[in-house]
Amino acid sequence: MRVVVARHMGFCGGVRRAVDLALRAARNGQGGATTWGPLIHNPQEVARLQREGVRVAERPEDLDGGAFVVSAYGVESAVLDAARRRGMPVVDATCPVVTRAHELAQQLAEEGYFVVAVGDHGHPEMVTLKEKLGDRVAVVHTPEEAARLRLRGKVGVLSQTTQSLENFRRIVADIVTRVKETKVINTLCPAITVRQEEAHRLVQEVDVLLVVGGRGSSNTTRLAEIGRQRGVATYHVETAEELQPSWFSPDVTVGVISGASTPDWIIEQVLQRLDEVRTQLGG
Repeated sequence: MRVVVARHMGFCGGVRRAVDLALRAARNGQGGATTWGPLIHNPQEVARLQREGVRVAERPEDLDGGAFVVSAYGVESAVLDAARRRGMPVVDATCPVVTRAHELAQQLAEEGYFVVAVGDHGHPEMVTLKEKLGDRVAVVHTPEEAARLRLRGKVGVLSQTTQSLENFRRIVADIVTRVKETKVINTLCPAITVRQEEAHRLVQEVDVLLVVGGRGSSNTTRLAEIGRQRGVATYHVETAEELQPSWFSPDVTVGVISGASTPDWIIEQVLQRLDEVRTQLGG
């Protein structure tokens, strides 16, 4: 069994920055630190952070004591205001790529463009964008949703930073044929795009694709979608314990790739488990 590991693995820069800021806030201040929902979309790393003093709040009454750390994807202003009212110092761990995307969307709206954002409904990045722009933005997830929009005047199109490049292209191609003036800004995260491109290359040379990362992670899910769309046996796992020897055989080539919110320690455990499976299969 041959194993090919993707070149780009582990945390992207924005996720690493958020984790470092949260840990620093928990260790340096009294009362630990609190995030609204998970800091990043990896449950095992979030659990590790909790053991280090980074709590996860799900209700306003949970915002009590210590620093308030804004997640990598941003947070609604109502939550931020609630934390400030409770006297919590704010540590902004929003990914700079997300911040830039929101600033560009705001700029489009101020220039008179109706903004179409290609993204996942309910994703924090899209929720906060909708909060900022209100009825000046529409969030669409599929080309079918985009086709149902009644568009007129000037339309600006951008994307959730963790979206699929192919999905973004399809929706843009539809919109530009329907309005007289379209302005398209590529706000896809370069670290995410390069992983998607690598996944496309990897599926051409492997029999099995192993995607490592949180199931709630948008960018990790996209990698698994690429494998399945290409007809490659694809398994999306969060931990090494999920690996099944029955997925593999001695003569297969296995590709391993991870999402941008997957910590190195999980990747190392998965690779170690994969090596154990390879030994069991006799190579």
